[in-house]
Amino acid sequence: MVAAVRSRERLVVGALGVGMALAGCSGGSSSPTSSATTSSATTSSAPRSGTTSSEAVPTTAAATAGAAVCPTLAQANTALEGSYSGPIQTATAGGGLVCEYTGGAGNAGVTIFAHQSAAVFAGQVAHAPGAPAMPAISGVGDGAFGQTIAGRSIVNAYSNGSRTLVAAQASAALPPVEALARVALADN
Repeated sequence: MVAAVRSRERLVVGALGVGMALAGCSGGSSSPTSSATTSSATTSSAPRSGTTSSEAVPTTAAATAGAAVCPTLAQANTALEGSYSGPIQTATAGGGLVCEYTGGAGNAGVTIFAHQSAAVFAGQVAHAPGAPAMPAISGVGDGAFGQTIAGRSIVNAYSNGSRTLVAAQASAALPPVEALARVALADN
């Protein structure tokens, strides 16, 4: 029990640290091209954890305004190829949302900064490779960086269209964490 709590503390503290570092960025030397898009989110009648069945849930199309939403438990389980519970949602400074999933394989999470201003988004993207820099990976959003360190995989990815940045991590191989980052970008 104590090990599980300490593991959760490390995940939340790590995600918050990434979130706060990214939220504190207000500029940067590289500015990705972004264009304002208007699209409406696709909705489903399936309830999100903690909601009632009468609430519509955004599922696939990226929205261009509004608060960040966590991937559903079903989406996280599919992406991470495991059995988790959650999500536990925690707001971060800078308007981010930490989505934590717990399971036998360890904790997983994704921090989402959705629909940022152009200046804040540019600063976040400039810092997405991390320090020290993570290698670029393809196939996740408009740009992504990822690495596995000591059995924990981390993926920072962004979407220019919705000006959303996500930081996903789990005690898993890199491809499932990439899948979690893709889902978080698609939902936001």
